[in-house]
Amino acid sequence: MTVNREIKLIGADLDGTLLNDEKQLCPGAAETIKRAREAGIYVVPVTGRPFKGIPECVRELPEIEYIIASNGAAIIDAKSGEYIYSFSMTNEKSLEVFNLLKSSDCLFEPFSDGVCYTERKIIDSYIGCFKGTPVEEYLRSTRVICNSLEALFKEQNKRADEFFVSCESRAERDKITALLEKTEGVQFWFYDDRYIEITKENCDKGSALETLCRHLNISPKNTMAFGDGENDLLFLERAGVSVAMENAAPSVKQKADIIADTNNNNGVCKIIETLL
Repeated sequence: MTVNREIKLIGADLDGTLLNDEKQLCPGAAETIKRAREAGIYVVPVTGRPFKGIPECVRELPEIEYIIASNGAAIIDAKSGEYIYSFSMTNEKSLEVFNLLKSSDCLFEPFSDGVCYTERKIIDSYIGCFKGTPVEEYLRSTRVICNSLEALFKEQNKRADEFFVSCESRAERDKITALLEKTEGVQFWFYDDRYIEITKENCDKGSALETLCRHLNISPKNTMAFGDGENDLLFLERAGVSVAMENAAPSVKQKADIIADTNNNNGVCKIIETLL
C-alpha cells in the first residue's frame, strides 16, 4: 500500500473495525496507537455508540484524545467527557421522532448525555437476545433505565443525539423508513436488516470528521478513515484515504481506496503500521 500524502488524523469505527468480535482491541493495537500518536497522528474512535459505550480498553488509552460518538452527533474530549461540539436534535424534534416511533409500536432508545436511555421492558428484551455475549456487557454499561422515556424528555427538555430502533422484521423496518422519509430534519442508516439509526439532518460521521479537522487545523485530505458499515459511507467519502475492512459490507468495500484485513486480525493497525 502506498499513500501519497501525510496523514495527520486517523478515524476508526469501533464495532467490526477497531474492535474484534469480542469487543476488545486485538493484541498489539494499543502499542500501534501509541506509536502513531508519537509520530504526530491523532487516532480518533468514530462510532455510533454513545460516549459511555466506548469500552475502557479504548477510552483509557492515553493517546486517545478525542472521540466522535453517536454517529457524529457529539465530538467529545476523551479525558474530561465534555462535549466539544454537539449536533443533537432540538427537544421538539426529539419528541416528534419519539411520537413517530411510538406510533409504530417498535422498540427504540434515544441517546443523550453520552448514554442510552431505556425502559425496563426494552432492556430486558435485548438482554434476552444477547445473554452471555459481549453485547450484553455493552448493553448493561450504556443503558440508563427510566420509568418513561416520554416523560424524561418532556420534563427535562432533553435533546436526542440519536435514536436506535430495533425492528421485528424487514417489513417493519421498511414501514418505519417510509415514515422517516416524510419527516423533515432527520436522516437515518440501516444496521443489518433489523436496526435503524436516526440522527439530525446533516449530522453524520463524515460531517463530524470535518468539524474535528477544523478544530485541530488539519485538512481532511490528510486524514484516513476506517469503517465496515453503511453508516461509515459518508465518513469514508470525506476522508483523504478511505479504508474498508475485509469483513465490511459490499457497499462499503466498493467505495474504499484500500481493503484492510478483518477486525479479528487487527486490520486497522496493520494499515497504520505501514504508515509508520
